[in-house]
Amino acid sequence: MVNIPTVRLNRADTVRRSLRWAPLIFALAIIYLLHLSLSYFDASRQYLLGWGSLAILVLTFKLNVFKRPPWRFVFILVAAFLALRYLVWRSTVSLVYTGLWDFIGMTALYLAEVYSMMIHFLGFFVNLWPMRNRPALLPTDPTQYPTVDVFIPTYNESPEIVRVTAIAATQLEYPRDKLRIYLCDDGGTLNKRKNPQTGADAWERHYLLRRMAADLGISYLTRETNASAKAGNINHALNRTQGDLVLILDCDHVPTRDFLSLTVEYFIADPKLFLVQTPHFFVNPSPIEANLSGVGNPNSESDMFYREIHRSIDFWNSSYFCGSAAVLRRTHLNLVGGLSGNTITEDAETALRLHSAGLNSTYMDRPMVCGLAPDNYDSYVLQRTRWAQGMTQILVMHNPLTIPGLSLQQRLCYFNSCFFWLFGFARIMFYISPALFLLFGLKIYHVSISPILGIALPYVLSTFLIMDFFYGRTRQPLFSEIYESIQAIFLLPAVIAVFLNPAHPAFKVTPKGQHQENEVLNARATIFMVIIILCLLSLGAAILRWIDFPAQRDTILVTGIWCTYNMFLALAALGAFWERRQIRNSYRVNVREPVRLFVPHLQLETEGCTTDIALNGIGLSVKLPHPPREKDHVFITVPLPDGTEYTFHGQMQRIHREGDSYLCGVKLLLDETSYPKSVAFVYGNSARWLGIWMQKSVNPGALRMLYKLLMLGMKGALVSGTLLLGILQTLFHYGLRSARSAWKTRSEVTL
Repeated sequence: MVNIPTVRLNRADTVRRSLRWAPLIFALAIIYLLHLSLSYFDASRQYLLGWGSLAILVLTFKLNVFKRPPWRFVFILVAAFLALRYLVWRSTVSLVYTGLWDFIGMTALYLAEVYSMMIHFLGFFVNLWPMRNRPALLPTDPTQYPTVDVFIPTYNESPEIVRVTAIAATQLEYPRDKLRIYLCDDGGTLNKRKNPQTGADAWERHYLLRRMAADLGISYLTRETNASAKAGNINHALNRTQGDLVLILDCDHVPTRDFLSLTVEYFIADPKLFLVQTPHFFVNPSPIEANLSGVGNPNSESDMFYREIHRSIDFWNSSYFCGSAAVLRRTHLNLVGGLSGNTITEDAETALRLHSAGLNSTYMDRPMVCGLAPDNYDSYVLQRTRWAQGMTQILVMHNPLTIPGLSLQQRLCYFNSCFFWLFGFARIMFYISPALFLLFGLKIYHVSISPILGIALPYVLSTFLIMDFFYGRTRQPLFSEIYESIQAIFLLPAVIAVFLNPAHPAFKVTPKGQHQENEVLNARATIFMVIIILCLLSLGAAILRWIDFPAQRDTILVTGIWCTYNMFLALAALGAFWERRQIRNSYRVNVREPVRLFVPHLQLETEGCTTDIALNGIGLSVKLPHPPREKDHVFITVPLPDGTEYTFHGQMQRIHREGDSYLCGVKLLLDETSYPKSVAFVYGNSARWLGIWMQKSVNPGALRMLYKLLMLGMKGALVSGTLLLGILQTLFHYGLRSARSAWKTRSEVTL
């Protein structure tokens, strides 16, 4: 047997050792280039240097060979030179003291730029050499298999959601005598059952989940209290089980059948391995994806992290636990007392402690769970708030730069993951800075047009190239700015609260499987209406300043363009805040796979293909000599990856003629025997999720998506403006009536 993971780990270690001096060489090269450019290039030649460097970036960007190590170093070196060249100019030339308030605004903007530059350079380091792991295969001798405990923690999620994951866990391809499955219920704890306010619901949940576990042949665990939230729930299960490895699945993360067969062997190959993390893949669209349905094939925000960033940090042995879809070694967990509960991101905190103990982790970039993304923006913001606060807690309470035991590379990777969540400060400063000058006259950005064109603009344009170079498979142009804009205003207060009181944040479960009856504009969009109005007022002020202050026209031009860009982002963010209608009990997955259809009414069996699949229904495209009838009973046979087949009994719900084929919607008539088969068919095949994941890489619709967001934003602005006018009109009429009533009362008293 070839230990594929051992080969991978040795190769990664060899490359890392060969790059020990890369940061020093890189820094010396940048310093030399800066010295050369600042000492020997006059103002006119700075144009040539800036735009020539940008041209080199464009050239290397177009050549795919430069996207692979070690050639990607050339691109990173040139991009870093442009960034550092701008920072030196910004620090030595553009900072001028002109007054107290000017100084405060100027310093805040400069710090925002320094923060962005730090994230910029950390990104260069993290993305130096992305690692792609091949699937591992279990040894042929079953006696070498370690025992595995599967934990499914749950709190307040629907029992139906929990049931699907539990059924899929029983279908994992692994020896039955070495597999134990535990339903870890934190919604039916003893304290909850004793509480008069929660007792009835907790008892009902306790009985439902305990009966479900008994029916499925798995174990049910609960505890007395909810101390330490999810971390406490898992630690309680760790203390009552004995498996060598632990697979942790959020209760909405349905595993594929091959999950363990493709991950467990990594632990056999490397005794120091404490974690194999896999991606979080979602069957339902995120709120932004839902708005762009039918326009393109947008990647969710998590795709960039799991398809690119996590591969990059894995090279530096810094892949960390993401709370679910991961296998951990029990003995290593016991070394640090189980999952850490000091922060509300217990997963990353635990990984940090285990890495500092000199242990290893790995990341396998193959989606092998299918979960549920937040259905609406309230849930989306709640989830991101927990992540932002938890990672900030780690930064404050367990600073990765100072914690003992980590390598320099691991320190930088963890610091980058924590420091990133401070982006709210920078994003808000970039929104308000043009208005501070145009509306209030604060001199916070002292520029002339020449260095802007020769130094600043090449750097700004290079940042878009860098994003596409690193993350082009998973992130369309400008979408990072839109995602950050949506989150920044809501996350910044939460992050500040952590700095003021690091122990204050509490773990909050993200709601899943929610319904939305109507299409509405989320109330959180109001803040972007304020930003749009601020931008419009600023642009009006720019016109007046252009006329009244000719000497400031360079700055007015720069801030005016900046303000226009901000308004574009605000409109796109406003468009993203539309809540789409969602009434399905189960989400449909658009896939084209072969099936056989038997129609008893026509006494005909024919081949066709699926258009979409779900637990309780299948969409089909079939060719038939005669149209089927609604309510007709049919039988659908679907193949499985292992060569077996399942046959489902269904009923025709909708029929539509398209060319020489019929598009049919079939409701599956499931019972206790066929329901687990439906779970296996829909969720059991990781190759299907991998195909959908890779399909998102091909996306020609970026401009169409931006256009759709802008149109939705303008629609939202119109709706918000109409509501605002209605409120102002109501207040005006109410004030007018009150004034008339007061005047009438005063007149009567006078008489």
